[in-house]
Amino acid sequence: MPGVGLAGSSTFVVRVIKSLAASPLNQWSNTYEFECDDAVSLADLTNAGNACVLFEQAISQTIVAFRRLTISTWEADSVPYDPTAFITEVLVGHGGTGAVSGMAALNTCLSLARLPASGRVGHLFLRGVLQTGDIEAPAGISVLVDTDGFNDTVQAALASSELENYIGSSPTAPLHMVMINKAGTQIRKVTAIVAQGVATIPTDHVWFNRTTP
Repeated sequence: MPGVGLAGSSTFVVRVIKSLAASPLNQWSNTYEFECDDAVSLADLTNAGNACVLFEQAISQTIVAFRRLTISTWEADSVPYDPTAFITEVLVGHGGTGAVSGMAALNTCLSLARLPASGRVGHLFLRGVLQTGDIEAPAGISVLVDTDGFNDTVQAALASSELENYIGSSPTAPLHMVMINKAGTQIRKVTAIVAQGVATIPTDHVWFNRTTP
């Protein structure tokens, strides 16, 4: 990819691509953005990507299969994007670790809040995490039965995956997780990730089907 550099103040996009184990053609992805203040190596970037995978595995159900990890330099609105031009890792045998006990519909997502030091809160919507017993709708709107308990699970996953090392006002890892606006003119560090609730995201959303080259 022209212009790819490992010098300081570079920004990168990590995508974790998944499907249900029984439905490999219907894939979806979640995206994370990182910035480095100092020079980083390809190993540093891969470690950050793998931390994202391990985090998601820790809270995803066993029927979720992790297919690919891609890492590229950040481009405005992520277009153009060629996942084969930088780092692509095929994730063979990677699956969620949560026991399945009546998994919620695939369009029912766990909503995580990405908290910045200032400004608007970001969101991360994860499919294949919630079970039907995790959700209630006392007023006709789906909410988590135990938000605090689910947040404990999220914080434990951040710790075990070491993704927490990339988060905060002074991350200990060589890169830090950020949120970048569409034009790339604002970059805000993510200081925390917390469980927020339930979100319904259609399965035909632009994020869902990643099978088109």
